[in-house]
Amino acid sequence: MTASPAMKTGLFRHVVMEGSAYEVGKMQAKWFADAPREHIDLMIAAAGKLDKASAAEAKAAASFLETHCPGLGEEIAGFADGWGVPPEVIAYHSLTAIRSSNCSHFAVLPAITADGHLYVGRSYEWSRDDELRLCTTRIRGQAAHLGFSLFLFGRYDGINEHGLCVAMSAGVPCSMPADRGLRFWAVVRTLLDRCKRVDEALDLFASLPISFNWNLTIADRTGQAALVECACAHRAVKRISPETAEKSLYSTNHFTLPGMQAYDQNRMRQSVQRYNALKSRLPSASSSGTKEKLRTILSTPMPEGVCCHYYDDGLGTLWSILFDVTAGKTEICFGSPVVNPWRSFGLNGPVGVTTYPAQFPGENSAKELWERVK
Repeated sequence: MTASPAMKTGLFRHVVMEGSAYEVGKMQAKWFADAPREHIDLMIAAAGKLDKASAAEAKAAASFLETHCPGLGEEIAGFADGWGVPPEVIAYHSLTAIRSSNCSHFAVLPAITADGHLYVGRSYEWSRDDELRLCTTRIRGQAAHLGFSLFLFGRYDGINEHGLCVAMSAGVPCSMPADRGLRFWAVVRTLLDRCKRVDEALDLFASLPISFNWNLTIADRTGQAALVECACAHRAVKRISPETAEKSLYSTNHFTLPGMQAYDQNRMRQSVQRYNALKSRLPSASSSGTKEKLRTILSTPMPEGVCCHYYDDGLGTLWSILFDVTAGKTEICFGSPVVNPWRSFGLNGPVGVTTYPAQFPGENSAKELWERVK
């Protein structure tokens, strides 16, 4: 019998940034000096992990980003100046990297929650080799928001000051789309920076060129929510609201909406198990969903819940989130919620860096979890 992987530990950073986009970029450069060496090697191509872009490629990337993600170029420029490197060696700027992710997310409307609040839940699964960085970002001219970062400037998820909430998961894990466009982390960041309501976010999403296969939950404090399934230019949307019969949405790592079946490749058994757990355990009756019950779904291991500890296989829970969209409050568990505490966060707080230790209990995954299923 193979021994289970030992318990590992990690350190999350919560960074609170404020100022102009350029000032926030320089602030990140200052704090990034304390990042693990492997993160520096990944974020800055000159360090050796990635090939840096040519000056012409970097200029083209900057123009592309400014068209679709206005203001981001200033932040990257501030970081590059603060780090003392030209922009073309910043991995994010050159759009050279792609990332898959194994996640679960859901939205539950006020009609079926005990306190009449709209909640969005999210569980993010990957290996321990991640940024492990939560950002509170307050940039002048953009919506203040809270969310986990990817390649420093991108976001996995988040909620902004207007009550717009976004969560995502890979729709076709291990896929490598070739279309020219934005990766998911740029899109999530742009929605959080610029949008207030689901309608506005969907309109902006529809206008963006996207190079990724993914699922997206969007919700706002007016009681609207939407699930978007996207295979680059091919997209489908399902909406719920106080007027619809359905009051919840949920998604893992495969496509389920009409019109997306042709793109539903690499559907894995573990994704179906997590999807079925959400389907069976999310509230369906009026006022039956308490905050505690929703947290329990995120904190219960597969197959009854969505939490899992297969970090060596890229399927370990790195963090779990429950957004109270109505109240604008966020509860986060760093690491597995089986062994780590939940903590509360808002958009206020002093500029600076706070660290949080986390534990990651290891388990050996069974082969059948990775089987492709219909």
